Amino acid sequence: GDLDGASNKISISIMADPQASSDPAAASSPRKDKSNDNDLLLQSIKQFVSVANVGLASFEEASHETSSTFVSRLTGIARQARFYGARAMATYEHRGQYGPQIVAGSAVVVGGAFALRRGKFPGALGAGVAGGGGFGD
Repeated sequence: GDLDGASNKISISIMADPQASSDPAAASSPRKDKSNDNDLLLQSIKQFVSVANVGLASFEEASHETSSTFVSRLTGIARQARFYGARAMATYEHRGQYGPQIVAGSAVVVGGAFALRRGKFPGALGAGVAGGGGFGD
């Protein structure tokens, strides 16, 4: 009974303090394990960085393709908008030559929209205001 209790105490003390052993190989093994752990950690970090770089590169490629497509479409729309804007400005500059057409067009568009939304009387009133606004300048 006494011998078994002593061996339990010894094994517990060895397990609790691994450097308590007098064996030099046992004392140096934690350092080797630490260097192996460090190497494993470095390899894991390198692998993670590599995977992250691949993911970021594919994301950058996809976003560049999307933005270049968007910019090319936006460029076409901007070109058309400039053309129609220049035409509208030219028409506006010559509005004195198109007086009746501008007054009638304004009255029809605004009055028609009001008539569809509010009824006949508000449509007629809106047409009169829009025609007067178009005639004013």
